[in-house]
Amino acid sequence: MNTIQTKIKTYILIAFAAFALAACGGKATQETQEKANSDTPPSISGVKAADLIRLSEKEQNELKIQVQPVTSAIQKYRIAAPGVVFPAPNHISIISTPINGRISKIEVQEGQAVRTGQELFCIESLEFGNMVSEYLQAISEETFQSSRLQRLEQLVEQTISSKSELDRARSDFQRAKTAVIASVSKLKAIGVSDKEINAFKTAESIDPTLKVQSPINGILDQRSVELGQSVNALQNLARVLDISHVLVRGYVSPEDARFIAVGDSVLITRRQNDTFALNAQVSSINPGLDENNRSVIVNILLATQSNWPKPGENLHLAIQTSSPVEVITVPMEALTYEGNDPIVFVQKSDLIFEKRKIEVPEFRGKYAVVRKGLDKNEKIAVSQVFSLKALSRFDKISEE
Repeated sequence: MNTIQTKIKTYILIAFAAFALAACGGKATQETQEKANSDTPPSISGVKAADLIRLSEKEQNELKIQVQPVTSAIQKYRIAAPGVVFPAPNHISIISTPINGRISKIEVQEGQAVRTGQELFCIESLEFGNMVSEYLQAISEETFQSSRLQRLEQLVEQTISSKSELDRARSDFQRAKTAVIASVSKLKAIGVSDKEINAFKTAESIDPTLKVQSPINGILDQRSVELGQSVNALQNLARVLDISHVLVRGYVSPEDARFIAVGDSVLITRRQNDTFALNAQVSSINPGLDENNRSVIVNILLATQSNWPKPGENLHLAIQTSSPVEVITVPMEALTYEGNDPIVFVQKSDLIFEKRKIEVPEFRGKYAVVRKGLDKNEKIAVSQVFSLKALSRFDKISEE
């Protein structure tokens, strides 16, 4: 019985010892975690551990990293944006047939230069022939009623005819005159010139061929019909482009668009840092966002040089804002790259730096303009940047 009691006491002592060790271990773990948390400044809470570079005191003494506060200044701001070239308003004309008919002649081929009033297509049309016939009949009726009115006026003066007959003759003449005006309006509405209309009066026969002419100077483009093809009214035949002027549409983010105003200067190039460039001004700004790319469209009317740029071409725009805005800049020695992304190293404490990606829209001399990623009064490293970059890669490899 004494032996059993002795074993029970021994088991109780062993269990108590195990419990005490576990409690001590838990307390030590908690103290270690609290110590680790106390070493991490509150300012870097939420920062990815992979973006933090922790220096030892030895590394700090050897590198002697210089830091500089981030500052901002009020100055003009240059905004980079992509652009696409479109035909300019009043410098493009869609050529369409005004009546039903058949293409009887194609006078100009695609790519050829045309002038205002030059014949492009000929359309044989019974409808057009009827309109010419209606005009000639109206002219004939007007001539007859005019002569009749003159005779009655003479007879009334001689008291041979009554005044009521004269009034009826004047009414008939006015109707005939109105019919001529209406028939002329119909012919002009389908593109017949005054010269052609006057020529109908002396023609021996009616030619039911409508001549489609160019309304502007330019180059014929996008012909969509062939010889002998039947066409319906308002069907597109081709278009004429005057590329002496074009419309450039720039696509700007809503954040940058608030700084842009009509009249701001624009530098237009084929690509960024191209030596050949054109200077222009912002002509207008669309009030809403483009549905396709959620950008604000900035319109620029541009006179081309040596037929450049052409509609459909992609361009690079550098818009200089006219109103000074607050701009954050950092010295070039603080900047490095990770792939295509510019990065800086922000000091979080004496021994901790954060690797941070920033957005740089442009460079000005020895400084880079920062659009996103930095706030005023944050401190960034301006020396030993490549050493910090190497240490960040080493820490990442060590973690793996």
